[in-house]
Amino acid sequence: MNQTLNQNTTPIPAHFRFTRLFLALSMLVMGTCGIIYEYVLGLMGNNLMGSSHEQIFVIIGIMMFAMGMGAIAQQNLKQHLIDWFLRLELLLGLLGGFGALLTYVAFVYLVNYELVLYALAFVIGALIGLEIPLLIRINSEHTKTLRTNLSDILSMDYVGSLLGALLFTYVLLSHVTLANIALLMGLFNVTIALAGLLFFLPLLHQPRLILLLALLALLLLGTGLFYSPQWMFKLEQRTFEDPIVFSTTSKYQHLVLTQRKDHLRLYLNGHLQFDARDEQIYHEQLVHVPMSLAKQRQRVLILGGGDGLALREVLKYPDVEHITLVDIDPEMIKQARDNPLLSQLNQGAFQDARVSARIAPADNADKVHEQETIYRQSSLANSLRDKQWYELAKVQVYTVDADVFMRQTEGLYDVVLIDFPDPRSVELGKLYSTDFYHSLRQRMQKHALLSVQSTSPYRATAVYLCIAETLRSAGFQVLPYHDYLPSFGDWGWHLAWNDKAQSPDELLQNVHQLPEFSVATRYLTPQRMRAAFAFGKGMLTQPPWLRPNSKMQPVIMAYYAQGFD
Repeated sequence: MNQTLNQNTTPIPAHFRFTRLFLALSMLVMGTCGIIYEYVLGLMGNNLMGSSHEQIFVIIGIMMFAMGMGAIAQQNLKQHLIDWFLRLELLLGLLGGFGALLTYVAFVYLVNYELVLYALAFVIGALIGLEIPLLIRINSEHTKTLRTNLSDILSMDYVGSLLGALLFTYVLLSHVTLANIALLMGLFNVTIALAGLLFFLPLLHQPRLILLLALLALLLLGTGLFYSPQWMFKLEQRTFEDPIVFSTTSKYQHLVLTQRKDHLRLYLNGHLQFDARDEQIYHEQLVHVPMSLAKQRQRVLILGGGDGLALREVLKYPDVEHITLVDIDPEMIKQARDNPLLSQLNQGAFQDARVSARIAPADNADKVHEQETIYRQSSLANSLRDKQWYELAKVQVYTVDADVFMRQTEGLYDVVLIDFPDPRSVELGKLYSTDFYHSLRQRMQKHALLSVQSTSPYRATAVYLCIAETLRSAGFQVLPYHDYLPSFGDWGWHLAWNDKAQSPDELLQNVHQLPEFSVATRYLTPQRMRAAFAFGKGMLTQPPWLRPNSKMQPVIMAYYAQGFD
């Protein structure tokens, strides 16, 4: 039986006529918290395991299954249902609130940390599965029909899920860490329990115990919220070889800078993005190969490259008139411009291209972007006593999704440089697709050249060959090249172009005929560039099962998992 007042001896409190409303609002908040717990654990799986297309789906699947198990288990609760409901809210608030922190502790200290993540997903899902039918049973005392009861509770659960999705995506993820998001939701669950304690006080079997547990939960969650930045920093430091000098989480990724003496490294979602000791090898191969071979290079498009290192190399060419840089993450641009460690490394590439005041939203490339003119002093200034600064290039910086940008932008480019992270997730995999390359090809001059960051031809051979095959399926001519980076091992790029009249052999002949670079380089020489186009026997042999990557069939992520993971 449910908990009820003895109507012969105890008057019914006046506020009990609002019980249906109270329970519906409770379900609204619970639905919001529940979906956000799912997203937090799913993103933790993505950030720690590097496979968002798998982990988010797996976490949601586990939690949905556990909800079913919880719904079965609730039939064993036969008395004091309101007490049970409030206890479950407190337990859910604690487990859900500390879920992200517990997962990260497991990641730091345990080999099989993913088991802790999956166990938390199951237990939290089971608690959610317990509370929903429990609320329905409590609400049955205050509704006349089953259909009204189900409408009260389930509709609020679904509305809460939508509210949670919008809140998480557009508010919390951009401004709050995952650990604190979970802790805040835990506080909401505990608040529901405290509100329920006050509302149903005459019906409770153990009100003092529930009050004590609620106060303890508030203390624990409040402490966690206050100290979590310190805890996360200390835990995170244990996962990196060098001291962390900067760490932040944007809407799109987690950025970490580490440094030991002059050894600066950038990590995105735990993956090494560059090492200052050898980044010049990567960026000079990416930039100077197409730039030195291009017939024209007035208009240059850089896709990715928010760290400004590719832009640094492009700005060396005096005949470049216009540069467009597209990187989805405003925080990456901000740090590359304002962080002294990064701005020193990219030689102030963004210092004159201010982007902080007007940044285009990532879902609309038509909206405002920032355009500034970069000026440099003439190399003859000292000898001629000339203090004038001469225009070098106009730089447009868009913080938008590159796929959206390519579908909406106008104008043609002479050189395109693609500096995306590896295709380890759905959102990155689409940027290596036939669809994307086809859109890109429409925005390139007939004589234009394209270079594509293409992962390791040694460690991820299928990915490397897939990128080449995808470029060809989009209509490009392709030449592969590679070099050795001490931080990454053998690393590869692809040179691609539109002009069908120019064969790969003809372009390769141009490579061998290049006498010198027209700009200064730290590493790359014409001899080293020629050697980059040579591969060992069988390295470029394409297996019969290899397919081009597309948005509808993102095979490249499976190839990547086979290679690196």
